[in-house]
Amino acid sequence: MTNGLQASAKKPSAVTFTQILFYLAAAVNIVNGIYSLGSQGTVKKLICLAMIVVGVASIWVGARLSAPRASRRSLAISLSVVIIVLRLIEFAVWQSIGFLLGVILPVLIIWRLSSTEAKNWFSLK
Repeated sequence: MTNGLQASAKKPSAVTFTQILFYLAAAVNIVNGIYSLGSQGTVKKLICLAMIVVGVASIWVGARLSAPRASRRSLAISLSVVIIVLRLIEFAVWQSIGFLLGVILPVLIIWRLSSTEAKNWFSLK
């Protein structure tokens, strides 16, 4: 059994890149959520709170990707899908192309987690 330092030393670049993307997605969600919190309307305020919650969840999931467990990869892909859906909802509510461009980060995350090196690393015990 390897300890945390040994596992992170063997971590492939695809996983490190994915972690960075999750942290960027978290920053975008939290900043957008706080910035848009002043919007009028209950639905908009609830979406802003959802953005902040998803941002915090992105930080948590990104940090957990350091250990090679298949469940963590699945959780990361699921959260990416949630981010995509949230971005589509934001676009429908605010009609801003900027929200739609936010779909790029989770798509990149799913793409990198679907790579062979990431799949092989997460299948380790």
